[in-house]
Amino acid sequence: MTRRVLLAAALLAAAGYVFVYATARADPPIRSDGFSYYVYLPSWFLYHDASLGAVARDCCGGEYDPFTAIVRWPGTGRWVNAHPIGVAILQAPFFLVGHGLTKWTNLSPDGFTFYYQHAAGLAGAFWTVAGLVVLADVLRRRFSDWVTAATIVAVLFGTNLYHYATYDSSYSHAYSFFLLAAFLSLTDRWFRNLHSKTGSSQVATTVLLGGVAGLIVLTRHTNAIFLILFALYGVTSAETLRANIVRLTAHWRDLAIMAIVGAAVLLPQLAIHREATGRLFVSSYGTLGFTFASPHLWGVLFSVQKGLFFWSPVLLGAVAGVILGDKAKLPFLSGTVIVFAIDAYLIASWWDWQFGGSYGHRGFVDVLPLFAFGLAALFEWSAARSVWRIAVTALTIAVTALSVVQMLQYWNGVLPISDTTWQQYRAVFLQLR
Repeated sequence: MTRRVLLAAALLAAAGYVFVYATARADPPIRSDGFSYYVYLPSWFLYHDASLGAVARDCCGGEYDPFTAIVRWPGTGRWVNAHPIGVAILQAPFFLVGHGLTKWTNLSPDGFTFYYQHAAGLAGAFWTVAGLVVLADVLRRRFSDWVTAATIVAVLFGTNLYHYATYDSSYSHAYSFFLLAAFLSLTDRWFRNLHSKTGSSQVATTVLLGGVAGLIVLTRHTNAIFLILFALYGVTSAETLRANIVRLTAHWRDLAIMAIVGAAVLLPQLAIHREATGRLFVSSYGTLGFTFASPHLWGVLFSVQKGLFFWSPVLLGAVAGVILGDKAKLPFLSGTVIVFAIDAYLIASWWDWQFGGSYGHRGFVDVLPLFAFGLAALFEWSAARSVWRIAVTALTIAVTALSVVQMLQYWNGVLPISDTTWQQYRAVFLQLR
């Protein structure tokens, strides 16, 4: 069943993507944040320029739009991009295919014509589906086939993940979703391999863990908090925490390999910063940043504006699953609680806590693989209780359908892109036009 669900997810992601752009429901994919994540590729491959200056001169009259988050660094006058290179690295194979098709069809090879646009857009759809495949694999190690399949459906359609696989697929969130799913899968495999004698397999897993960890940070810097999940794998008490520390200390060589590989992945970004500013660590957001003393926690979690659980109520089922489900099947539980708490605080403290225009709160798309375990635990728990099975199934279908309808409202311009009020929400409830 899971394989069929994953195949259907891939087909529906492709169909949704075609629908969005064939019906002109969105501007070309390389827009807004998607532009600044992508712009490295034409700069590197077409202009052979790591400074981003050549692209600015060719596409933008020498100056980037202030909304691209690319600014001139005071003192050097060089361009600094607030968005790191991780997305561009994962888009690169698709960019090269798009470039080949562009040359073959004699379109302008400037990095922004038809094939480049949709190479970037389809890359996001691809990595979302890849993330679902990896997530299904790690869930299947603990849960039944039908529970895994149901969880994949709920995560894809009961949240805003499908939106970021199709409508806004050039943003970083689809990539972060995949990378976290891969990190969870590799972490689970690494700890399981400790009890086996597959030395070569463990080395490969160790190297991959370091590479994925580096890409997580390169894709969205604040997602470095995800690395906590490795250290807290299987931790349920102070005793198991001490056991983990002992176990990890005994395998310090593996940890050193991970750190070296991760650092190697980060080096190009540090070199770019050094060349542009003379510093290794910079932020081009200027006076914009975090307001840690006044976080909008209610706003990012429950409000009609961008509340995570308001716009994706299926995730409340994940919370219930953590409480009711089998804790032995939740190896990332402690890490999830800590990572989610830190992530919610960071998001709520950002100067634009709504993260601009978006369907639901896009800042939480990255952590959806963590919620998948709670949903799977709930589905498994309810399966053994006939009344609860009916109730959980009915509620899951209802809130998933609601999420899809509201996504279509957003696509059709019925819902505001931000600052939604109760009056606006009630006035257009379930209206597609």
